[in-house]
Amino acid sequence: MHALIDGVLIDLDRAVVAMDGTRWLWNRDITESGNFLMARLDGPSPILPLPIVLRGHGPIVPDRQPTTAAMYRQALLAEAA
Repeated sequence: MHALIDGVLIDLDRAVVAMDGTRWLWNRDITESGNFLMARLDGPSPILPLPIVLRGHGPIVPDRQPTTAAMYRQALLAEAA
């Protein structure tokens, strides 16, 4: 699932990191007004609508993911082709 907010496409299926270092993940719920609800992953916090997360914690970027063997294999096979 993706959200388009202020012209920025956000992948809600991945954890995100806000500018203040907090980590968030969509909890698969949406408010009555259509806002995605985000759960904080790295500390106690209530579940917040995405616009509140953006206002209170800053812009968000996808969280880093560890490189898997499948990713290495895909890159090496692409170079060989």
